[in-house]
Amino acid sequence: MPPSAKRPRSKFKVDLSGHGGRYEDVVDGMKPSRKNDEDIESDEDDDDDDDLNNVGHSGDDSEDSEEEETADSKRLRMAREYLDKLEAQESSSEGESDSDNGASDDDEDGAPVDKVGKRIAKERLRKSGLLQSRIADSVLEGIQSMQSSIADSSQDKSAEACAKLWINAKYVTYLRGHDLTPTCVSLSQQGTKAFSGAKDGSVIMWNVQDGTKTTILPAIKDQYAANLTDRNEREILAIATSDDDRYLAIGGRDNCVRIFDTRTLGKSTSSPLTTMEGHKKPVTTLAFRSRSLDLYSGSEDRCIRRYDLNAMTYVETLYGHQSPIVAIDCANKNRPVSIARDRTVRVWKVEEDSHLVYRGGGDV
Repeated sequence: MPPSAKRPRSKFKVDLSGHGGRYEDVVDGMKPSRKNDEDIESDEDDDDDDDLNNVGHSGDDSEDSEEEETADSKRLRMAREYLDKLEAQESSSEGESDSDNGASDDDEDGAPVDKVGKRIAKERLRKSGLLQSRIADSVLEGIQSMQSSIADSSQDKSAEACAKLWINAKYVTYLRGHDLTPTCVSLSQQGTKAFSGAKDGSVIMWNVQDGTKTTILPAIKDQYAANLTDRNEREILAIATSDDDRYLAIGGRDNCVRIFDTRTLGKSTSSPLTTMEGHKKPVTTLAFRSRSLDLYSGSEDRCIRRYDLNAMTYVETLYGHQSPIVAIDCANKNRPVSIARDRTVRVWKVEEDSHLVYRGGGDV
């Protein structure tokens, strides 16, 4: 064959229609033989066709399965994984207690107890601020055990003698630092710090573990009270701490609410971040809304003022009491509850701009 001559190219055609394999050999410039045009059926060709079809469909199925997992199916899958995790934790934690106490997984009626469901419901209530815990019995048992451990055979049963027994047993610790009588106290959320205010105008931060103290506001001495009409003008009446242990609110007879940053107390000059004014008479009670930085203050002027410490601003005033306000508190739901000397308890629906009045009757 001359070098310049081109070699004929072969073309291969495969019929995948499923009606029997067909193979054609076509050479350029040459007519295929009749033998090559005939359809040849065989089991091997059928198997090959089925394999090719299956390969194509399997690839499509894998791609479709990845695309078909929608947001709902993903949430369902994650929920199942979370439940499996909770069940594993419950089984591991309850296994030890059951082996020790011989407790069963049935309630009093013999029905099985859904421990995972109870745990989820408890967690939901805790996050919403509606979880109620029964602790009175456990606290009473602890007090009774301490009393039995310090039982004294002496005949002196006075309060002073009992107090000395508790102090000697180190169940009670006296912390001294105020010049005059303390009037209010607040414990941090973590329980490591305590704040106390007194009639001398001083505010002290205490370390609960070792009893060390840090003075936030010094006491007003006689020689420093020249500019005050009365020394009691600086008397501290209310203290509150936020749930995140970030802010400390202080109120007193100066008609003001002062806000401190607890993270800087004792590290620099103890000066307030801001001072909220507006009350006409002494501030008698303070309360933070649970899990937020909303602050409520009650006063002898019969008003409740609301502040937003995220922006360090005053928000609104709540009117309704006919006598000085004694105490106030607020749960996670924005409905503060207050009591006053008018012998009423009021639940304030702040978002609806209304409130409920409960009258107990009787003397104050």
